[in-house]
Amino acid sequence: MSDYFFARENQLTPIYAVAEEFEEAAFSTRFTFPSAPIPVFATHKPAQDYEIADIILEPALAIAKRLFDSLQLEQLYGANWIPLKLIDQGEHDFMMLQLAHEVDVICHEQSTFKRFKRGYITGMKTLVIDSNKLAQLPLYKRLVFRDKSWGFHTFYHKDIVNQIMRHSPKGIEFVPIETFNESWAG
Repeated sequence: MSDYFFARENQLTPIYAVAEEFEEAAFSTRFTFPSAPIPVFATHKPAQDYEIADIILEPALAIAKRLFDSLQLEQLYGANWIPLKLIDQGEHDFMMLQLAHEVDVICHEQSTFKRFKRGYITGMKTLVIDSNKLAQLPLYKRLVFRDKSWGFHTFYHKDIVNQIMRHSPKGIEFVPIETFNESWAG
């Protein structure tokens, strides 16, 4: 069993979007340091009643500020955290992950791709991590990352998952990569 997980929502959640004038700051490929929280709005709400989650995955992984303050995630290698103001059922402070850390970890021989073109994976049926590639990196450089050829999902090490889940956050679960399912993982 691997030490890595993917994040997945586990409750009804609206689709959240960054206000257009703030998209560059939120979705930049380089770190940004906004002077004020970036507003995020619920654009498509579920018909049923729902609670505001402690962790949301849109526009990117974002953690409620009250939970974030109790975690020790500020200094993750290759990561930056920017403030969001979630405007849905009131206003809520969140910290959103900007991740610029990519690692080549997928075993291209044992994984099964839907499509692999020009060095990029655009769909995957079976995911296998190359443990030799991971072993070459110190742990602090592989706590949170994306794969260089498959930037679709963020890989979370069990140490980060355990730290977060110890607080029983609403709205998210971490799924072992061995249970990868193409229906939710693209």
